[in-house]
Amino acid sequence: MVEMTELIFVRHGEIEANVDKRWHGSTDSELNKQGTNQALKVGRYFGENNLRIAKIYSSPLKRTLDTAQAIGDRLGITPETHVGLREYGIGVLEDTLYESLGSDHQFFEKIAADHNYAPDQGESLNGVCDRFTQALLQIKQNHPEERIVIVSHGAAMAIAFAKILKGSPFPFFDYHMSNTGVTHLDWLSEPVIRDFDNVTHLQ
Repeated sequence: MVEMTELIFVRHGEIEANVDKRWHGSTDSELNKQGTNQALKVGRYFGENNLRIAKIYSSPLKRTLDTAQAIGDRLGITPETHVGLREYGIGVLEDTLYESLGSDHQFFEKIAADHNYAPDQGESLNGVCDRFTQALLQIKQNHPEERIVIVSHGAAMAIAFAKILKGSPFPFFDYHMSNTGVTHLDWLSEPVIRDFDNVTHLQ
């Protein structure tokens, strides 16, 4: 018998790089004031909805761990970090404006043409996809028939969704989540998204 695991994905709260439209992958940014407020609201969402969460996993970066802690405080659960859930690090291109990544560095063209392309000191699209999906498979295997919260990052989650739902890590833009957006994924024999990027807690 195949057992189902429900994974609830949450993107971290807002950071200043989100406002400025700069890429922060491996850059360990703090939540800004708005992001802290969003984290408190998504924590309240979990506390009020009685979802019977078994465990919370988080990327080890500050913005995700602080968001996860806001949820954990509401549920009485201490988040556990998982290095496989960290963001897509782009090395020497970190902190570059998205517009400049496209116009000056042809970054998006390069990753579309070659999923193994990696900027100097950065990761490839396939590398991010492999480590993130392996983390999800490990979590699923460890928590059959349980409901798990995963707090992670916009690009990394979008890449994983594109791979497991469409078969390729690129393009991944259609799966990009809002800050503290909540996505429910039911994983039986095949993963199925039941609710994508829910931000009703912010309204």
